[in-house]
Amino acid sequence: MAYFPFFVDIEGKGCLIAGGGTVACRKALTLMDYGPDIIVVSPQVTSEMERLIKESGGKLTWRCREFEESDLENMDFVIAATSDEGLNRQISIWCRERKIPVNVADIQEECSFIFPALIKDGGITVGISTGGSAPALAHYLKEKLKEAIPKGLGGLANQLGSYREMVRERVNSHHVRRSIFRTMTEEGIRQGKYTREQAEELIERKLAEHEK
Repeated sequence: MAYFPFFVDIEGKGCLIAGGGTVACRKALTLMDYGPDIIVVSPQVTSEMERLIKESGGKLTWRCREFEESDLENMDFVIAATSDEGLNRQISIWCRERKIPVNVADIQEECSFIFPALIKDGGITVGISTGGSAPALAHYLKEKLKEAIPKGLGGLANQLGSYREMVRERVNSHHVRRSIFRTMTEEGIRQGKYTREQAEELIERKLAEHEK
């Protein structure tokens, strides 16, 4: 299979996790930073999953029973992570029939999407995948990249993102915009931050240079 790395907005989307064990908990924990509405269906859950449910503010709910096909209704994506391999495969079949993206724990051929090894820092997300063939290698690359990425870049990304509308409103030239964003990024990386006052001064300076 050839997996293309889409970055998809899943905030508020319906996610079903079939299973309440360690794998299901790990998937839920990964997803919670991105804001979907998660429903866990399982007769039992781990103590860690139970803690996540209690602390989720309603974003993670638990149906304390066996999985039923009707649980798939109105779901945007599904994770099959029960201890029953046959049930996980059947969930995959039902999802494919309904055109619902599905991830099946430890059975790559039944997945229509897979989880990359993720690095998340504020507004920065990096996903590393080996197409499911070598998860340990993906984890190794993740750790190497974490060492290489300067700390605090996530906060800088959020800062720079907050200035984009201001630049668009005040600068018509695409060439000048690119120059402004490039300078903001280079100076922000060097300083560890980039204030609004600096952004306003840079805009004025670049506009003045452009008008000469």
